[in-house]
Amino acid sequence: MSMLAPLMQTDPAAPRLTVYDDARGVRMDFSAQTLDNWASKVANMLDEEFEIEGGIAIDLPVSWQAAVIAIGAFNSSRTPLIDASGTPSPDVVFTTVDGAARWSDVPDCVVVSDDPFGRGVVEAGGELPVGTVDFGPTVRFYGDAYFGSSPELSSFSAPGVEAERYLVQDWHTTEEFVSSVLAPIAAGGSVVVVAGLVSAERLQEIAEAEKVTRFIDGQ
Repeated sequence: MSMLAPLMQTDPAAPRLTVYDDARGVRMDFSAQTLDNWASKVANMLDEEFEIEGGIAIDLPVSWQAAVIAIGAFNSSRTPLIDASGTPSPDVVFTTVDGAARWSDVPDCVVVSDDPFGRGVVEAGGELPVGTVDFGPTVRFYGDAYFGSSPELSSFSAPGVEAERYLVQDWHTTEEFVSSVLAPIAAGGSVVVVAGLVSAERLQEIAEAEKVTRFIDGQ
């Protein structure tokens, strides 16, 4: 059963993850239902597309795709390595077109386009590096429900994190992703992610528009 099942049982239509990318003029909003669909697709893809005995690395800038890939990995009972610098090669890496060359020794390299709406590399007019997997069209093939083994959502809860609407600008490690994204969701709250550099005035504007009640510590 998907780890997001508790949210589906309470309020599947409530927004849980909102991502702003001002550089592209995009705002993406994910209800519990939509987030669960993506987490299930990614988890199913990991189970069925690859032979994973070791780790999963995520070498991507902050984006909604990076977030759903990380949540999907956790949903499949795997802990993604978000800060992969200086670590042994994983079995699978999710990276950008430009980043694929850094992971030439990894058995499976999944390339994620920078298209704000999640189109694949080729669909968005780019060229897929030889020997890599195009994330967009591949993940869409997999089911919207996950029936594998998943952790309890409550296992990502953190002291002092309540069912509020949080704003976060960045994460650099797996631990930071858990504390800034998964912990608020596990508490029954929601997260607004602002990708890229924005002014303090713009950040405050987004916070007011999204009815943010708390900023992640350090912001």
